[in-house]
Formats: sequence, structure tokens, C-alpha cells
Amino acid sequence: LQRAWDVSQKTTKEDWDEWMRRFSGQLLQEAPNPAFRASANLAHAYQPLARELFSAAFHCCWMELTPDYRENLIRTLETAFVAEGTSPEILQSLLNLAEFMEHDGIEGGGLPVRNIGVLA
Repeated sequence: LQRAWDVSQKTTKEDWDEWMRRFSGQLLQEAPNPAFRASANLAHAYQPLARELFSAAFHCCWMELTPDYRENLIRTLETAFVAEGTSPEILQSLLNLAEFMEHDGIEGGGLPVRNIGVLA
């Protein structure tokens, strides 16, 4: 999963789109929830499904990460938020993710991404 969230060498819109596609798919494949894992192949073939399941699959995986991996992932998301090549669609997906993670009652709370209010 950590290899899928790596953003080194991402500069163009196409690089970032491919990153989001791979990251979304890997979240589904690695999620501890069997329903997400079962949907991974379908989501690979039908990207709107992967986008729809992104936040829930992220949360499912997030809960299994150690604090060090969480911090690494937060830095990756911060990079994605401010990168010039990140498309508006990816930014919207990441903002939706942050909102999803902040929602009351979700174990693990929100993503402590710095300056997210400015980015919104």
C-alpha cells in the first residue's frame, strides 16, 4: 500500500491521475474488509466505482496503519494537495476524503492535513 501512495516523480496531470487510479485500486485490494477486496477487480474495470468507494476504503486501511505510516501518508496527501499537476477532480476527491474522515462518529477522527481549510 505504501508503494501505491508514493508521489515521488509525479509532475504532470497524467502522473497524478495515474497515481489516484493506482492508489484507489490498491486501497480496495488491501482493505481488511472482504467486501472492498471483492470489489477491487470490478472497480479496476469501472473507475467510477473506485472513486465512489475511495473514502470508505481509505478509512478502512487508515485504521490499520501504524502512527509512522499514517504520518507518511499525511505528508503524501499534503503534497498532492499543493502539487501543480493535481487535477481539480483529485483535489475534490481528497477534500471529500478529509470531510469523510472528520465526520462525527468515525473512529480515528479526521486527517490532520495542515492548511486544509485554505485548500478548500
